[in-house]
Amino acid sequence: MTWANTFQVVAAALGAVGGAAVIILGLSSWLGKVWANRILEQDRFKYSQELELLKSANQDLHSSLLLTNATYFESKKAFAERRVQAIAEVWKSFIEFREKTPSEIIWLDILVHQEYGKFSSDPKFSGFAKSTDIGAISDILPKGPDILRPFMDDAIYQLFGTYTATVARLCFYLNKCSSGETPDYDWRDDDGVVRILSAGMLEEEYRQFREEKWSVQTLLNFLQFRVSNHLKSIATGADLAKEAMGHAVEFSKAMTSIRDDETLRKANKALQRTSR
Repeated sequence: MTWANTFQVVAAALGAVGGAAVIILGLSSWLGKVWANRILEQDRFKYSQELELLKSANQDLHSSLLLTNATYFESKKAFAERRVQAIAEVWKSFIEFREKTPSEIIWLDILVHQEYGKFSSDPKFSGFAKSTDIGAISDILPKGPDILRPFMDDAIYQLFGTYTATVARLCFYLNKCSSGETPDYDWRDDDGVVRILSAGMLEEEYRQFREEKWSVQTLLNFLQFRVSNHLKSIATGADLAKEAMGHAVEFSKAMTSIRDDETLRKANKALQRTSR
């Protein structure tokens, strides 16, 4: 074999091997693309399924929150309507008690402490003991407002209670005077009156009462004003409006949290990556 023949054989062999290599490389590239596309489709399907599940779960929560929100405002509407009725009934009870309050206690203003002994010695005041005894006062104390307490607030019951307890204590003080047991202290210094007013009045109000030595009538008028003013305040629904606003803010935060859910945003990003 000549060198020319040998060279042709070697060249042919190398050409055959080179063609196979090209074919092998081409098949490898094609198979790689096929498997890559399959994996891509699997990932896309997987993330799509997860995204749909997340959307469904968030939509269910969204619907539940909307239902809860609607129920809340419906119940508040019903509560507000019942409160308006309760306010009228509480004020009616207050007026009835005020009208039944023994007018005799005004004599604690007309006479001074040094003259309180006349309540038992002067025949003109002979009926005072009976009209201010414990039985008479117990009969006129209002009992109806307790039924309405769920529709009111604690402040109105404290004010109402301060007024009725003050009246009852003044009657008790006057009754002692009318029974010949006149205390050696003014009614403003009575332990019961001090305890009731110091608990039911603001510190500044109580200090003013003590320094200015309010009369019985001034004190009762002031307490009535406080009751009336507070009833007007809650009648406007200002406290309910504040509560509703707080609920609305919390509801808005919950809705925003759903829209900005970290898991949902991650799923969206993953789906976007697989779509490229």
